[in-house]
Amino acid sequence: MDKMMDNPWFLRIIALTLAILLFVSVKSEMEKDNMNTSGTTVDVLRDVPVEVYYDDDSLVVTGVPETVNVNIEGPSPLVLSSKVMKDYKVFVDLRDLSIGKHRVAVSNENFSEKLKVRTDPLYVDVVIEERISEEFNVEIDMNEGLLAENYVVKSYDVEPKKVTITGAKSIIESIDYVKATIVGDQGISKSFEQDANVRVLDADLNKLDVSVEPKTVQVKVKVEEYSKDVPVVLLKQGTPKEGVTINGLSTNVETVRLYGPRPVLDKIEQLNVDVDVSKIEDAGSFDVKLVVPEGVTKLSLDKIKIIGDVIPAPPPPEQQGEEEEEKDVTSGVTEKSFEQVTIAVKGLPEQLQSNFNTPVDGVISVVAKGTPEALENVQSDNFSVYVDAQNSEVGEVALPIQIDGPAGVEWVTSETEAKLTIKEA
Repeated sequence: MDKMMDNPWFLRIIALTLAILLFVSVKSEMEKDNMNTSGTTVDVLRDVPVEVYYDDDSLVVTGVPETVNVNIEGPSPLVLSSKVMKDYKVFVDLRDLSIGKHRVAVSNENFSEKLKVRTDPLYVDVVIEERISEEFNVEIDMNEGLLAENYVVKSYDVEPKKVTITGAKSIIESIDYVKATIVGDQGISKSFEQDANVRVLDADLNKLDVSVEPKTVQVKVKVEEYSKDVPVVLLKQGTPKEGVTINGLSTNVETVRLYGPRPVLDKIEQLNVDVDVSKIEDAGSFDVKLVVPEGVTKLSLDKIKIIGDVIPAPPPPEQQGEEEEEKDVTSGVTEKSFEQVTIAVKGLPEQLQSNFNTPVDGVISVVAKGTPEALENVQSDNFSVYVDAQNSEVGEVALPIQIDGPAGVEWVTSETEAKLTIKEA
């Protein structure tokens, strides 16, 4: 044995054997590491979009989630490639299904055949319904708490007034409100316009998944100071002159609009107009300036026309003969009529513009009364019919119709007042 150990060839054989064993051991470990590197891997693709195949021109589908998770299992390089390349597809095919409720599988494609693929969820419950379109009126939704103190909304206007809503038949049938919501800052005190989004809601005010055309509408909001219409009441003040008999006083203005704080206006039931009868001598009409009540900011009219039913005092005996002569001279009163006379609007500030509500287009008829001599030279171009809008503000106003023309002529108009809408130019 000692001799064998001393033999160099024996030692060489032992060294070679150990080297072979070491080589085999190292190679086995490397192959084991390679097996771990290229072995099976499990991963999750999250929030993968789901495509839906169906006739979207005539049908509506509900119940399909927008995204799903996809579990993939297989060789690591293939798993990594799927995550990076993202050339796969997840879909639900409903093209061969009828209207109604269905449970369908979530399908996939473009994954490697060497991968195990499983969607989460595997199945979805869908509802296929007929797609319909209907027109609905648009309601205005505004928080009137945004208005400044003592201001109110007088009117809303929306254009277009109807919108077309498209969706599933069951959803269309559940629509209770179609609203255009107005937004704004606190303290609104002027009329304004804005584009408003249209919201479609059910009875519980839940927003519905539908298509709206158009999605926005233009809303006009008329805002003005709080106001109230009250009747005009004429109150006689003073004592008629000796011999003058006043049978009655009347006015063609039935109501006047008062502006101001609500607590003040709510206490006012009528507008009293004092008429000093001591200054009335003859029958006819005259203007009386209106007094603004305490706490009221303004009136819709500055003055009104009063018509007096008056019997004048008889003249002294020595003048009666002269007056009889005047009656004979003036008894031949004639008339001249003018049709389609346009009412001019005077005094309106440049930043405002007006439209006639009544009379239509601001056109009236005028009758001139007087002696033939007085009417001889009266033509349509030497008298003017107008309303004075100098103190008018934005909103609806009623103004007395006035005439400037030759002296000695009594003017009668088919309308005594004009109603106009004043707005910003």
